[in-house]
Amino acid sequence: MLQFPAFMRQYPSSTRTIPASFLLPSQWPQPHSEEFHLLMEESEFEDKCNEIRKTNSNLIVIGKITVDNDKEDFDNDADDDDADHGDESEGEEFEQETS
Repeated sequence: MLQFPAFMRQYPSSTRTIPASFLLPSQWPQPHSEEFHLLMEESEFEDKCNEIRKTNSNLIVIGKITVDNDKEDFDNDADDDDADHGDESEGEEFEQETS
């Protein structure tokens, strides 16, 4: 074989070719195989996501605020403040600050 194949005067030819009948069935072109493969992967992914959702549904998230409990606390605090300062008026507070 020559060092530079571009300068070859005679091209090598294969002495033995494989007939198409010898190809294995897995090597035959399958036009829908990619779509089928993607559908299978997608269904497996959905199954895994559903499993994760089921296992995580009972977990308590750290730092998550429960709206109902906090709302009651804020309402009670506001009522307590009004009850403590109900007997005082704004005018009396102003007079105490200026004197």
